[in-house]
Amino acid sequence: MTDLPTVVSIAALLAVVIALVVQQQQARTAQMVDVRERHFELIKLMLDHPELDYNATDRPTSDDRKTAIGMSLWMAHWNTLWHIGKLDEKALRFNLEDLFLNAEARSWWRRVSSAWSSKGTRKERRFLAIVNQECEAARAKPSVPRREPVKSGSGVRD
Repeated sequence: MTDLPTVVSIAALLAVVIALVVQQQQARTAQMVDVRERHFELIKLMLDHPELDYNATDRPTSDDRKTAIGMSLWMAHWNTLWHIGKLDEKALRFNLEDLFLNAEARSWWRRVSSAWSSKGTRKERRFLAIVNQECEAARAKPSVPRREPVKSGSGVRD
C-alpha cells in the first residue's frame, strides 16, 4: 500500500503539470489575440492611408517610403505568424506571391533583404529563404496584369 506522502506528492506534481498546460494555452491564446489585433490595425492603416497599401492600383503617388513602410509592416506580420506557427509555408508563399506581383515590392525586397533580419535562428533563415525564392520566382515570371484591380479603401475586388 502506498503511503500518504507519496500520494500527496503525486497529486501536487499533477497539479503543477495541469497549471503549466493551462498557462501555455493561455499564452497561445494571448499571442493569437495580439496577432489578430495587429492584422486589424494593419488593415485599418491601409484603409486610412492608401499610400501604404502595396496592393492598391489607385494609390496616390506621394512618398514612396510610405509604400515601403506598408510592405515592411506586412512582412513583419507574416514573420510573426511564421514564428508562432500560425502561418505555414503554403500560406506564406501565397501571400508573398501576391506581394511580389508588384515590381515595386520586388525592388524593395532586393534593397532591404540583406538587412531586414538578423537571420539568427534556423526558422528565421527558412522564412527569409522562402521570401527570397518567391521574390526571384516573381521576377522570373513574364509580366502579367494583376488579377483584378483593387480599389484602395474598398476592401473588396471589383
